[in-house]
Formats: sequence, structure tokens, C-alpha cells
Amino acid sequence: MANDAEIHKWAQRALDKFNGAYGASDINLNAVTHLYGIRDDGNDDPNLAIASHYLHCRYVSSMTYVVGGIIGTVLAMGYDGAIKWIDTLVKAHWNKDLVYKFGKGKTSEYDPKMLAWDFQGLSEA
Repeated sequence: MANDAEIHKWAQRALDKFNGAYGASDINLNAVTHLYGIRDDGNDDPNLAIASHYLHCRYVSSMTYVVGGIIGTVLAMGYDGAIKWIDTLVKAHWNKDLVYKFGKGKTSEYDPKMLAWDFQGLSEA
């Protein structure tokens, strides 16, 4: 079950790790890359998954501003919304994954909280 305090903690620690040495977009990129590395090493914490998606959206929006926000919204609704929702149904009924898995960690499942954090990341650039 996703927990806002834990999601914030994952994201803030990653941002703090790179803060001060880079510009805002580079901090976002380095932070999201750091969290994806932790996930790829096998950490299946759903709070980590949401934090990494949040930072990814924040990075996309910080690089391209309004256009990035629009593109990010479409991608978030498509991937973290529709595709993840369908993937969750397929897993429940046929025990198959539709979403490609990177690294050792399992793919995140559909969670409305992930969409809320995605949109927050898109708005914070």
C-alpha cells in the first residue's frame, strides 16, 4: 500500500543527493536515474516506484515546460493509467505481464496514487 510520507522520503533523499552541484533539470534527471537504479537492483517497494515516476514526470516537465507538461500528462494517463490498469487485470486473470520488466524488480502496478504523484511532478517543474 502506497504511503505519501514514504514516497516523499524516497524522492527527497534522491533530490538531496544531487542538490547543489547541478541545475534543476540535472538534479531531477540524476535523482530519477538513482531511484531507477535502486528499482533495477530488485527493490519492489511501491513507494519507491511512485517516487521514481514522480521524479521522472518532474524531469520531463522541467526540460520542456508547457509542452513537456502536456506530453507528460498524456504519457502518465496512458502508461500509469490505462496500460497499468489493463496489466493489473491481465495479471489477476491470466498471470501474465504486459509491461516490459527492466532489472530485477517487478513492475509497479496500477495505483491512482501514482497518477496523483505523476501530475504533481508535472506541475512542479
